[in-house]
Amino acid sequence: MASPEPAGLLAGRLVEALRASGSFRLTSGDRTWDGAALLHQATDFQRWLGKPDRPAARVLIRARNSGGYLIALLGTLIAGGVPMLLDPLTSDTALAELVSSCGVDLVLDDQSATSLPEIGDQRYRARPAGLAPTGHRASAIEHAADVPELAPDTELCRFTSGSTRTAACIEFAGSAVLAAADSWLAASRLMAQDRLLCFAGLYNGLAFNTSLIPGLLAGASLTLPIGLPTGGYVRRQLAACQPTVLVAFPAIYDALAGTGTALTGVARLRLSLSSAARLSPDTARTLAVRDGVRVSDYYGLAETGPVTLDLDPVPDGGQGRPLPRAELRFAERSGYEREVWVRTPSMGTRYLNYPGGFEAKLTSDGYYRSGDEGYLRDGRLYLSGRLGKGININGRKVSADEIRQVLLTHPVVRDCHVLALPDQDGQPVLGALVATTGELTAAELRRHCLHRLAPYQIPNRILFTSAIPRSGSGKPQLARIEQYLAEQLQSAMPGSENQQSVKGTS
Repeated sequence: MASPEPAGLLAGRLVEALRASGSFRLTSGDRTWDGAALLHQATDFQRWLGKPDRPAARVLIRARNSGGYLIALLGTLIAGGVPMLLDPLTSDTALAELVSSCGVDLVLDDQSATSLPEIGDQRYRARPAGLAPTGHRASAIEHAADVPELAPDTELCRFTSGSTRTAACIEFAGSAVLAAADSWLAASRLMAQDRLLCFAGLYNGLAFNTSLIPGLLAGASLTLPIGLPTGGYVRRQLAACQPTVLVAFPAIYDALAGTGTALTGVARLRLSLSSAARLSPDTARTLAVRDGVRVSDYYGLAETGPVTLDLDPVPDGGQGRPLPRAELRFAERSGYEREVWVRTPSMGTRYLNYPGGFEAKLTSDGYYRSGDEGYLRDGRLYLSGRLGKGININGRKVSADEIRQVLLTHPVVRDCHVLALPDQDGQPVLGALVATTGELTAAELRRHCLHRLAPYQIPNRILFTSAIPRSGSGKPQLARIEQYLAEQLQSAMPGSENQQSVKGTS
């Protein structure tokens, strides 16, 4: 049976590229697909998806990297459906809210060992949106009364990290996704001869906009490791893959730099990419001097796509130069802060589940207010901080307010304050200062959070106090809190539970 022609602009370009490429290879675990095999299985998935009991309109994918992920994504696009790509660590509670508010028709996840069907190299649990995730009532994820309509040109959705509330579902036109890929292809000089080794999740812009879509269009080879990205595992993957392009979060580069052993498998590496959290200058220097690996700490936003890139990076040299057709503007705030405003042809259309929210962040001439503080120097972008109150932990932005509300649901928690605390190496970890009305341990409080928050939202360090210092208006007195924490952490042993009491006032 002949393959059906793709319904949308994005699907059309991807299918055309795969049909024409003789060099493309996708490797995941011990499985490898060429372009023809990938298209064949994507078409099989499209036919499975098109059956009456599996509506194809809005397909949410909550899964880890695998060949099956890409097959499901392509198959949904070919069927004319809209794939919605979600962080696999998103909690079931948040998933239920998103299914309801975004009008999701089908959820694909890989959270169950007995899942069906098998897609590529991964087994998935497929369920209509009216069926509840494990441990939740069906009524908990029924669609909202007024399911929002997708924009007419929406072909794919991705989610924000949900730093201040449940994640926002960003709608993207096919032309916007392709504009991001084309800009990246031009700036990165990605070609069919390249071999990409990608450790970032495909749902994330670091992978989606630098490896997944550009790699498919270029016909480059793409390797998606499936193991836990420890320093040893990453080193073995480098040696086996011999990549020309490496894509990873800063924590992975920190792990690679943290040992005294030189890397193998990097002789052909021409581009190493990092994003989300700021790359440590010490890590960048160690890798550059010891291994000849120069990491490009580029800048991009979920709402706008990639913005900058530096093919000739130096440690602590900023986030690179603007990509083709990416425009930056800097707006004065509070007399000294300069907010980065961004305008690109790859911008999202709107937030499906927060009507008017995206538009409120745009200027009258279409620039997106990033909330980041920065400046240009010698044509390169330098970031100097965040204007907002989100906490950035290992590249994930988390909401202190959301975590605080969950902590307060414990029966003996009276008050709490959530913030970033330094670990023994000075890197930020998620912490909480908690006032209780009874006996409570950090382990008990974490267990309480386990089914209410994603793993990365659960505080790593929990300190207890008699009261959270607050002003007369009820606001936390941050200077006093920071002073107390500094005193306690200075005397704490590395790796301890840090359950000492911290004096406070009411």
